[in-house]
Amino acid sequence: MRLLRQPIAISVISIIPDGPPFCFRLRNREHRIAWIWGPERIETGWWRGRAIARDYYRVETAAGHRFWLFRNLEEGRWFLHGDFE
Repeated sequence: MRLLRQPIAISVISIIPDGPPFCFRLRNREHRIAWIWGPERIETGWWRGRAIARDYYRVETAAGHRFWLFRNLEEGRWFLHGDFE
């Protein structure tokens, strides 16, 4: 797995609101998702200061590329956090 230093904002299309991604756009290229695993919710504890809550998904595209995506639960925005080589 390759983890990005800084997650990249992406646009995502979901079948249902707040649901798993159906496809996403990265650098003007659309990626249709063939397989999805998740969500895995990751949250910081209240004692750690600023709260962070994210739903992470492992996805495989129709072209066979695998990515690690998350949705920021506070804002509802999606990000690419890494890929699998």
